Amino acid sequence: MQFDLFVPRSSWLHLLDPRTKLLLTLVGLTVCLLFEQLAVLGCVLIAFHLLLLTAGVPWERLRWLWGRMLPLTFMILLLQPFFSSAEGGVLWQVGPLRWTVEGVLMAAVFALRVNGMAFVVAALLFSTEPTLLVRGLVKLGLPYEWGLTVSLAIRYLPTTYGLYQSIYQAQQARGWDPGRGNFLRRARNYLPMLVAVMIAALRMADNLGMALAARGFGAERSVRRTMLRDIYYRPVDWLMTAALVLLLAASFVLRVSS
Repeated sequence: MQFDLFVPRSSWLHLLDPRTKLLLTLVGLTVCLLFEQLAVLGCVLIAFHLLLLTAGVPWERLRWLWGRMLPLTFMILLLQPFFSSAEGGVLWQVGPLRWTVEGVLMAAVFALRVNGMAFVVAALLFSTEPTLLVRGLVKLGLPYEWGLTVSLAIRYLPTTYGLYQSIYQAQQARGWDPGRGNFLRRARNYLPMLVAVMIAALRMADNLGMALAARGFGAERSVRRTMLRDIYYRPVDWLMTAALVLLLAASFVLRVSS
């Protein structure tokens, strides 16, 4: 219920300005979208694994993220070759459905891209406090209300997932078995639990709204907003920003010239 994406550490990545990490995320996502070479996408995935490990993020958290990504990765590798229009050597065919060598390679590209993008975003979320992330977005020009909305979404999506897990385990402890019957029957078995999750989520949202109102959220805009901790660009942030801008420019040049 209290699971949080942020991993508190005092590493070099945690100490970077949130705006620098937002630029790092932008560059990583851009590289994943620009290139289709397996070697490039694999290097991005490995690089961000090393980045997270050097920042003190434990293996357990990386395994947790892989556990969330493996079902999606499996579905991409299984289904993408069927929808690929690439021609080439046929590995397996049943009627109009077929697997080709190029289709399997394209599926591997999509799988690596999705996982690479997940770990790029994880580098930001695992190393940045939600309050500092909001401050960084506001300093970039985003209205405070929008920044707070982004922060709350990041914070409470894992909480909602924990809520689902708690209700699921509580129902199983009462003898609930959703795996009986055909597909439609199993789907109907999940409806009562989904209703309970929705009710609990609405109750949580109502409590959150009252908590925000009690703290003066939505007060007159003429009131000057104060910050307990502000963020500032340090020399290392400027160096990192310059390196990331060069990397981004080089990525576009390589993509255009290839």
